[in-house]
Amino acid sequence: MPDPSVAPTSRPPSAWRRCVLLCLPALVLGAILRLSLLTALPEGYYGPDSNSYFDTTSALWLKHKWDMGPKRRWVYPLLLIPTPILPGRNIATIAVIQHTFGLLVTVLGMGWITLNLTGRPLIWVPFVTILAALWPRMIWYEHEIVAEPVLLASIILAVALAFPVQRLRDPKRLFWFLMAAALIIAVKPHGRPIWLGLMLSGVLLAGFPWRWSKACWAALALSVVIILNTGSSRQGPWLLLSSALPLVNTEQGKWPEYRQILRPRIEEARVDISQYPWHQDRYKKMLNESKDKATLGPEWQALVADRKKFLQVCKDLAVDAIEHAPLTYVRMVLQKIGMVFSDDESGWRMAPRGFWKSQLEDNEDRWTRHPDEMKLLYEMDQDAYLALAGQRRAQVEWYEPYVYGFTRAFAWMHTVRAGTRTLHPAWFGVLALFGFLTCLRPSRWRETSLLWLPLGLYLAIIFGIGDSVVRYLQPIEWVGIIFVALGLDWVLGLVWRSPAPALEAPASSPPNAASAS
Repeated sequence: MPDPSVAPTSRPPSAWRRCVLLCLPALVLGAILRLSLLTALPEGYYGPDSNSYFDTTSALWLKHKWDMGPKRRWVYPLLLIPTPILPGRNIATIAVIQHTFGLLVTVLGMGWITLNLTGRPLIWVPFVTILAALWPRMIWYEHEIVAEPVLLASIILAVALAFPVQRLRDPKRLFWFLMAAALIIAVKPHGRPIWLGLMLSGVLLAGFPWRWSKACWAALALSVVIILNTGSSRQGPWLLLSSALPLVNTEQGKWPEYRQILRPRIEEARVDISQYPWHQDRYKKMLNESKDKATLGPEWQALVADRKKFLQVCKDLAVDAIEHAPLTYVRMVLQKIGMVFSDDESGWRMAPRGFWKSQLEDNEDRWTRHPDEMKLLYEMDQDAYLALAGQRRAQVEWYEPYVYGFTRAFAWMHTVRAGTRTLHPAWFGVLALFGFLTCLRPSRWRETSLLWLPLGLYLAIIFGIGDSVVRYLQPIEWVGIIFVALGLDWVLGLVWRSPAPALEAPASSPPNAASAS
């Protein structure tokens, strides 16, 4: 008898229609919650990074000049350009579009992936998609004017295009998979580890690249061009040094003069090194301070002004520190990963009082420095904006207890504060870890590599270099929900050998890449 936990490898033409039907409960529930949020808070959240995306739109509409800027990739700024001419207020229109697009792509894409990976899709497709549709962090970033919802959608789209996995051997399907992967890195530089993971998984499932078609090679070349010619790569060494700062040897090594400048801060960070990941942001800013905040002295500030030398010094000090204490460095990276998995304030920010408290703080200086941009965004003057904020923040919405409870109930990790901070796994995180381990079985590791390979590379690279920014979790958190379903599906297969009514009869597992190549 075939193992019901092994996913079918082929689906009839009706598979997509059945997937949509199984996703309907999630689409309805997700739409209700999003409509409630948009009714309470029609204005999208203009966060600390939002202006760097909207600058292109404001420059074009207000100054009639093109200004993409070096910091951001071009996809999301281009998508914002036509929003001033769309119906409704600009900032509200952006939120509606992102919620609609995010709900459809996230739910249907995750539903399709789950349908192809589980032996009982009638159970697990609704389970996964309802959780995803109601997940507060996913909803929040659909409401904020940042590229994260577009990045998430492009990742889910690329993974979904690879299923059923044997179809990836079709040159046409492989081409569209590679194009979707190229879109990931065109949206944000943080997508590069995910792109690399998908490419490795594509080799496992579609065979070695020298057997790919010319169109596929063109799509692959497009990705390389995007990686080499867009976005800024001037932050990596600085961020890496901030991640490894307590491990820097102050007594010997290259650049002794700068080691001595950093010595008081290094020794300070070592006092309680187990807590350093929670304080890294302060040291990160200190290392790159402007001249009016010369905490490290004029010599270090002169180094910061010489960007080429500054990045080289940071790189040399960081690499030497990691080589000096690799195990301690790995432990700090794992702590940072645990921190973002346990830190979710999305529920609080979805409440009107929390939303407007943060929004007023973020926009306070913007109305003074860029009043025309703010008027273009909100389509009102500052007095009307402040009156609106005062009215909105007094509201209390029905969904607030739900999002608070959901965030607590479906946490991956918990941070316990008893003198010092410690991380403890939550029940949902344990289930996700178990599901990941079931993906490594000999019969499953290839097809599930589309999930765990990008996830592993992303976590290791992003949090190995940078600090614990919660927003960085958004592109890969959805994988954990599918891991939970895969683990429970495998357990259910052990105790219930006759599967629940399924969409299709299971077939044999897909051939491996070696046999095709």
